[in-house]
Amino acid sequence: MIRRRREAIRARRRRLARARGLPARALDSQAARAALFPRPDRMIELLALDRAERWLDVSLGGGAFAALLAARAGAKAMPVRLDAAAGGALPPDLVAWPGSLPFRDAAFDAVTALHVLRALDDDEVRALAREIARVLAPGGAALLVEFAPVRWAPLDALHRRLLGAPADLRGWGRLAALLTECGFDAIDLVELGPHAIPPIPRVSALARKRP
Repeated sequence: MIRRRREAIRARRRRLARARGLPARALDSQAARAALFPRPDRMIELLALDRAERWLDVSLGGGAFAALLAARAGAKAMPVRLDAAAGGALPPDLVAWPGSLPFRDAAFDAVTALHVLRALDDDEVRALAREIARVLAPGGAALLVEFAPVRWAPLDALHRRLLGAPADLRGWGRLAALLTECGFDAIDLVELGPHAIPPIPRVSALARKRP
């Protein structure tokens, strides 16, 4: 048991180091995140951020965009920014591993997890999804966005290197399977493109709870 726990801790540290590598640091600014998400108004609409009173942003070194998105939405409250480690362009409000969110049930109207999933293995993605479903209030919605794979293996390998390989890039089918039976009432594929910077496909899932 102790050995497995130590191995899990080391694996987390390796994934966190990848998430905070040079490519991630280069993208960790409001300007860079704005280029990554060219349709912020669509994101605001999907999550009703202009009306949300309680909003959680889960990040691995990229929480700077949440403040910019909140300002554009005219949100009633700034998002609570949770990161797996301190530091980054904008220090987080809380530090915790994404698979164990330190909040009560139904605490938030909206949750964003933008470019987090590639640093997590499948079990950790499921754990994060269950936690998001737990902290979402009735009628709430969560938006999960990540880079997606392509069908040509050499180009896919290049994308992984650019993103700080190894990175686990999942398509819609695989992501939807991981989110299923995690406590959401609806899971939909949504389009936030076109994405030009960087020119790598994205997969975006909107997960909702019934009112």
